[in-house]
Amino acid sequence: MLFYAYVKHLTHNWTSRYLITFASREVADEWWRAVSTSNTSFANSIQRVNAQFYTHNTDLANAHDSLTTTGVATQFLGKVFFTMLNDLDMNHRGLNIIPPLGHFVDHISGNSFFIRSKVTPYDYWYHPQSCNAVCESRTERTRFTVSRTDRGTAGTVMIGSDKITVKLTIVNLSVDVSVNTGQASLSPDPQSELTFNALLSNFTVGSTLIQSGEMVKELLYTENGEEWELA
Repeated sequence: MLFYAYVKHLTHNWTSRYLITFASREVADEWWRAVSTSNTSFANSIQRVNAQFYTHNTDLANAHDSLTTTGVATQFLGKVFFTMLNDLDMNHRGLNIIPPLGHFVDHISGNSFFIRSKVTPYDYWYHPQSCNAVCESRTERTRFTVSRTDRGTAGTVMIGSDKITVKLTIVNLSVDVSVNTGQASLSPDPQSELTFNALLSNFTVGSTLIQSGEMVKELLYTENGEEWELA
């Protein structure tokens, strides 16, 4: 699904306004990672205010040139485009308004989230107090902290290839996966090599269980899982 953002000049309000169209939300976050970590003037010029609003200082670099400047984000040339918007004096370029989004959460490392099914958004990840399993529930939910494993990355935007940990917010226990059954559980040691993309696409629902009178379903790790989202 297409994803959109605005970018405006950092130091004035007259010109250099753009609508950015990304092929997907994931492409938007990956473009920002490429720009913000490039050893170029673009890393200093472009600032992310939130997922749909950026600023740039064109005295340093113009955001739209990120797609054609070597060493910045040329790999996204076929997945991103910029549309120049009206200047303050209405320079007749047409009006481009970002379509309203439905559910949306910014994927910031170190923040806490609920994790729910993308297809059936009333089904949530849940940790029953009676066991150490992580299950799926339609009536209960548990909040988890999702963080990149690299040091010094708290507050950065997570992308699919990032290695992550998924922890309870109140106890230092992390989501782990049984090598024998694939069942998700909690452990002092997090699941190694878990990526953000795997979190969102490599878990599926198994058999129904009864835990202390609660009806839940197993949560299993698999290569061909269901789609999940942060909430």
